[in-house]
Amino acid sequence: MKFVIGFLSMLLVVTNSVLLLFQYHVYSSSLEENGTSFYYEQEIEMKMKENKIIVKQHFNNLSNEQTTILWPISSENRSCDLSISESCNRLSEDLTAFKKGESSKQSISYEIPLVDGFQDKTTLSNFLVKLEKGQVSYTTLHVTDELKRGGMWVSGLPIIGIESLDLIDYSLSYGSGNITDLYWQKKVLPIVFEDNYVTLYSEKEISKELMNQLKELRLPNSEHVSVLFEKNTNHLNASRISFIDSEDIASLQQELIVKNVQLKYGIDPSNLLLAEVISSYLMNRPIGSGKAKWMYETMNNYFTTDQLADWKSKLQSNKRLNAEKLDKLLSNTIGLKTSYFTFNMQFSSENFPLLFEDSRTVYINELQQENMKVLFKDGKVLYAAEPLLAVLGYTLKDTNKGLYVQKTSRAFRFPIHEPFYVLNEKRFDAMSEPFEKIGSVYYIEEAWMIRLFLVDIKKQDKRITITQSALF
Repeated sequence: MKFVIGFLSMLLVVTNSVLLLFQYHVYSSSLEENGTSFYYEQEIEMKMKENKIIVKQHFNNLSNEQTTILWPISSENRSCDLSISESCNRLSEDLTAFKKGESSKQSISYEIPLVDGFQDKTTLSNFLVKLEKGQVSYTTLHVTDELKRGGMWVSGLPIIGIESLDLIDYSLSYGSGNITDLYWQKKVLPIVFEDNYVTLYSEKEISKELMNQLKELRLPNSEHVSVLFEKNTNHLNASRISFIDSEDIASLQQELIVKNVQLKYGIDPSNLLLAEVISSYLMNRPIGSGKAKWMYETMNNYFTTDQLADWKSKLQSNKRLNAEKLDKLLSNTIGLKTSYFTFNMQFSSENFPLLFEDSRTVYINELQQENMKVLFKDGKVLYAAEPLLAVLGYTLKDTNKGLYVQKTSRAFRFPIHEPFYVLNEKRFDAMSEPFEKIGSVYYIEEAWMIRLFLVDIKKQDKRITITQSALF
């Protein structure tokens, strides 16, 4: 056992020395844009027991500045790793930070309790210590199973070596980037393909055609991922682990591209829609969910040739993306403010159209409105109804009979898709709809707002001022 681990460790040191030198040059160039103070490497030793996991986590290339330690919520028995000399000379007494210091290496230990032990197809998520304002450039993972459960451990890192000895099962993995999930299943799937981008696990051999297509597949700036050709029965949504039912290159390519985008741009796996839309532009074709394809086609139908080129350039040059950042980039490309990505993320079950906003600040009765949206749609100016009416003293209620807008002296009813409205039990004709629902939010058209709610509007370069012309 000592010989095996010693040999693998020696191999690890030699290989890491070369790879980490390359990683340093790649990662250090993007520190400022990522909002990250430093990159660090980590080595993780995980000892699997019946009802807990003992973790030793070693950090290399630490910043000299004080660094906050973010412990896993479930972790217990947090401490210094006393097995290594001077491994904790920067660890604060309350275990919340590495203090200022010259030592670039520190080691800690902790335990993760397993209430139900390790069941088949178990996933550990967010089980490692993180460092505030730090980002992992390289990870080494040792897994030692004292119960000899067998099976397979999958983290997304390339597998370097696996040994089943008399007293333990041992596996070694390492590669660029961080890991957030560790998956175990009893059934061992053979590795049918592996390269710098992906390791494929499958019960049956893949076709020569698929093998050749995989060899030609290139994913720039990609961190390695693991793909299992079987059903995702536990609905695992991990950034570096995928489950695919069909063994066709289109499905596999799509999955790998989306995973690559999530890793490259720091997109949370739960925000799959964003990754799918970005991936569509990298592949120059719509992929992913129906909504992702619709968003892609909607933007393409609006873009001019120059705008499309500018948009793609912006995606390529950015390092970290979320809905708000994408909206800023899109607004800059088009020259008009939009919340296209933000709204479509908020209203996940609905398609929110590509609409543009008046960027001026809105004031109602001289009070600045922080969350007041003013949209342009089909030649109309639309104001978010609920915040507007609330400031004017009205309540808004959405019912199956229509919208009810009321205050002490005035009561409106706006039937659904009917050419009239009711004010204080008196019916009035309406040639157009005063209100329009976009997503799950109601907006009121500007001319109707002035007429029905007796307000004046004054528009200046940087502000829109709405004042009540009469009080009731």
